Amino acid sequence: MIEHEVREPAALWRADGTVDRAAIGWSRTPLHACHLPARWGRRKRWHYWGLITAREVVSLTLADLDYAGLGAIVVHDRVTGRSRRALSIAPLGWRTAWPESAARGDVAVERGDFRLAFADDGARVRLEARGRGVAADLDVTRPPGHETLGVAVARGEPFAQYTSKQSALPVRGWFEVDGVRRPIADDAFACLDWGRGVWPAHTRWNWASAAGRAGGRTIGLNLGARWTDGGGATENALCIDGRLHKLRGDVRFVWDRRDPRRPWRLVGDEVDLELVPAIVEGKAGPGGRPLPLVLCFGTFRGRVRDAEVRDLPGWAEEFDVLW
Repeated sequence: MIEHEVREPAALWRADGTVDRAAIGWSRTPLHACHLPARWGRRKRWHYWGLITAREVVSLTLADLDYAGLGAIVVHDRVTGRSRRALSIAPLGWRTAWPESAARGDVAVERGDFRLAFADDGARVRLEARGRGVAADLDVTRPPGHETLGVAVARGEPFAQYTSKQSALPVRGWFEVDGVRRPIADDAFACLDWGRGVWPAHTRWNWASAAGRAGGRTIGLNLGARWTDGGGATENALCIDGRLHKLRGDVRFVWDRRDPRRPWRLVGDEVDLELVPAIVEGKAGPGGRPLPLVLCFGTFRGRVRDAEVRDLPGWAEEFDVLW
């Protein structure tokens, strides 16, 4: 498959609600405008921020599925072994404005003792999270000229999706579990998964992200599978010192569905990696069938193109659900 690189601003949906095929492809910066058409129940919007170091895992999710809104704060303190999560569900979705570009834009929700607020001016992002027993306050920087991966795919009317995967973004701040506050480790990096789409009821995907420093360079990695199959582009890319390198071909995620704690293999034309899980969310169901989301945090080793990967912190997941 020859993938089209989008170099100019584009709108994934036309004013009449149909998909603009000229917008299908990938980009090095967030160029797509995503005003979702009137397809109630099929429209999905989300912002996922994640980070992992040897000392902590923090993930913040704000999503709207039309018929329900989801907010999630998850923290694993790897020093103390404490973990805490706070969830909030809003029937019929969040009543808030959603940015139509991944380049900037604010979004915030508050419900009872739960609050998530992402304030993004394009150069910096302030992440505020508060829930029962857990909190976080993070400051993410987008270095000047730092390239990110945008991917727009379509599967025939009316289904299309745009995602912006922004990896290896420096982050500072703190998190709190059960009243104990601690700063994020030095040299930590955050990743944004920003999505807007009109999806079919049955959705499947694999996703992996990693970032860290190696040999004096900053390396960011984004790999995906299944949801982009046949859609016109893949979401496989390597970012070195802020420069994006698009990877050729598909990537297969191979893992033991009966025991996701065993190492995962990610294999493709330019990828040969192993993920060694340290923390696993989700587990196998009856007959080895996985739950809708299995997410593993750990370290990657192997190679991507000509770059050797050693103990690069990151995560991989499999998502398979009717939504």
